Amino acid sequence: MSDFWRNVSPAGAVRDIFSVLGAPSEYRWRALGLAGLVTGGIFYVMVQQEGRGPPKPPEIIYFESWRDDRSDAEIIAGNIAATKRAKQEEAEQEAREERARQVYRALGRASGIDTQKMYDDGKAERAAQKQVEERKNRELLDQLVTKPANK
Repeated sequence: MSDFWRNVSPAGAVRDIFSVLGAPSEYRWRALGLAGLVTGGIFYVMVQQEGRGPPKPPEIIYFESWRDDRSDAEIIAGNIAATKRAKQEEAEQEAREERARQVYRALGRASGIDTQKMYDDGKAERAAQKQVEERKNRELLDQLVTKPANK
């Protein structure tokens, strides 16, 4: 292993460059220019490529305070609207994740991997996690909401 690092050390590379540039040859500057041009061309092509990353995280808007004179109906209407928005955003996020899963499935099929079992297992796991989360939310809601006594 030490032989490998001796052959690729930066000090050795610098010595090699100066030995090549110091050697008398009529082609050394042309070769250096061509090497720089090829390297620069490769980097230029890499910089021009546009990559697509994950979607930007949603913008968070903080409310510093609410009006004191809001009625219960206004509060409930605001909660209903916020719940609808949250469910819509959750559905959009799930649609984005499903598109990504379909891309990975296509990639797996192209590589000869049986992706159906993995997809079904993941789907079952996500459904189980959602059930657990809904059960926890329901239990928390039951704890927080006082039930009226039957008379």
